[in-house]
Amino acid sequence: SIEQAVERGIVIFDETVFERLRDVDVVVFDKTGTLTTGQMDVLEADAPSDLLAIVAALEQRASHPAADAIVNTFAQRNQEGDRSRADGGVADGSDHKYAADITEFTSHATGVEGVVEDTRVLVGNLDLFAELGWSVSERIETRAAEARTAGHLPVVVGRDGHAEGVIVVGDEPRVGWDDTLTHLNDRDIEIVVLTGDDEAATDFLDSHPAVDHVFAGVPPAGKTATIRRLQSRGQVTMVGDGTNDAPALATADLGISLGGGTALASDAADISLVDDDLAAVGTTFDLADAARRRVKQNNGLALLYNGITIPLAVTGLLNPVFAMGAVVATGGLLAANSFRDLLTE
Repeated sequence: SIEQAVERGIVIFDETVFERLRDVDVVVFDKTGTLTTGQMDVLEADAPSDLLAIVAALEQRASHPAADAIVNTFAQRNQEGDRSRADGGVADGSDHKYAADITEFTSHATGVEGVVEDTRVLVGNLDLFAELGWSVSERIETRAAEARTAGHLPVVVGRDGHAEGVIVVGDEPRVGWDDTLTHLNDRDIEIVVLTGDDEAATDFLDSHPAVDHVFAGVPPAGKTATIRRLQSRGQVTMVGDGTNDAPALATADLGISLGGGTALASDAADISLVDDDLAAVGTTFDLADAARRRVKQNNGLALLYNGITIPLAVTGLLNPVFAMGAVVATGGLLAANSFRDLLTE
């Protein structure tokens, strides 16, 4: 079964995975980068151009698809600069590096803050600005609310204590996300979605009949806490892709990481999907069930053989030569049955 999983782009790191998959009660999906492509694009930007360049310089140190979109759109290209991230990764941007004098950097649950070229810059959601006491105009609050209503992510940007604009970013659901959730729900598995986005950005998930619960506005640390709470209901599997999913993947009873995710996510998971194909999540569960059925079939064949040949051999009604032939034939039949494709039944 492990070999057949690998042939389908499913890498199993623990031989007990199939046994544990059959006991799963809840599957938790991260939203951004897992149920959606994670390839965010800047849809609109309403902020001073010089601030956008400074924001892009700061976002090089962040680890989130929205940060990548901002960097790729607004960062000034240069031959020198530090593109290192707080998580040890490197910001997207091909072979370009972006120069900036960043003297302070702080990563918050819902944004980043720092000093860039002697200017204190804050990038994040409205709650972060309110938490840190930065002023936000009614115009910016209205624009952010409109973006959330449209299902997009508004990123508020400001400097020196005042919000000055909004960058609207968004991504698209992955191909097959609908079928995957429906398939798991048909197995009587509870489906939960976690996201750091606002509730408005999760409407398409919240209204889906296969989704039992959507937890919005969950910071990275909150994902782990949510997994622990859900474990009181039964066995929990977490599906994620990003660095901030790694603790939750490790905490869950089973972790599944997408192939396009970060190395930390893969290291924390029990299963890695080589391709970013959500359908492989359902296939993994199908393989686990099929492997159990195949074991039962083989056990049944073995019992049938023993039930027939042993009494006949004991009573002397079965020639020893025929008994040996039956052993060989039964062994071959069991081997052939074991190597058949699990999902062709």
